[in-house]
Amino acid sequence: DLSVNAQYKKNKDKHLIPLPLDMFYLFLNHNISSFLRKVDNVRDKALVFVTEFYNEARIKLHDYNAENSLTKQQRTFQIPGYTIPVVNIETSPFTVEMLPFGYVIPKVISTPNFTILDSGFFVPSYTLALPFLELPALQVPKYSLELSLPEFEVLSMLRNIFIPALGNITYDFSFKSSVIALSANAGLYNQS
Repeated sequence: DLSVNAQYKKNKDKHLIPLPLDMFYLFLNHNISSFLRKVDNVRDKALVFVTEFYNEARIKLHDYNAENSLTKQQRTFQIPGYTIPVVNIETSPFTVEMLPFGYVIPKVISTPNFTILDSGFFVPSYTLALPFLELPALQVPKYSLELSLPEFEVLSMLRNIFIPALGNITYDFSFKSSVIALSANAGLYNQS
């Protein structure tokens, strides 16, 4: 015969832990203005840095473009017209005009026109011109955006946290057989 019994009896007592949040709110309200001044200072320095860096890069790009456009001539590649014999398609010559200082980005592309012979089907030629890469002047507003955080006001708050006290726990164990009988009791009691 085996018997196990565990029981928990709830305790009605509560422990109070003081929680001084009013000091935290007071500290936060006193230091929020200095925090805002630091945020404004960092924001202004970052804005000045970005503006100066951008303007410097813009001037360097302008100087580079002006120097290379004076010393190098534009390159134009011309592909002659051809006929594809199996499908009987004829293309006109077309050109690709490159910028004087780069080999990758074309300035102007003229596409060929296609004609399918004996059918009257015709695709006209198109000219695609890419705009010249230029950085515009960066307009920075004269006024700075104001960042304001609310003030914290302590209305009514809990000054203590209530934690329930631990109740009483009891544990009973018994084992009976024809040879042996074993019994054990354990308990954890709250003395508050």
